[in-house]
Amino acid sequence: MAYEICGRCGKMFPKNGRAYCEDCFEKTEKELDLILEYISKYPDATILEIITETGVSLKSINCLVKEGHISYVENKLDKAQDEEVKNGEKIVAKKNEFYTRRNR
Repeated sequence: MAYEICGRCGKMFPKNGRAYCEDCFEKTEKELDLILEYISKYPDATILEIITETGVSLKSINCLVKEGHISYVENKLDKAQDEEVKNGEKIVAKKNEFYTRRNR
């Protein structure tokens, strides 16, 4: 019997044509459903909003991206809006830079 190493947890499991063991496969499917449900309601959500609202980790999201289930898109904020957000009280991800909430 051939074995593989799970792409998420690193455990060995019987080869089944998937990148994950059965436990991680089920967890991945549930997380994908949560993400898809959230972005269907909030299509302009940032990665931080998705992580916060769904509880799905960045590592899990990156695994889903790597497998082609979902993909990152560049934030559509223009420079003027971006400056507004940086000075405001919001958390936004733009072009791989994360702006955090700060009192100025």
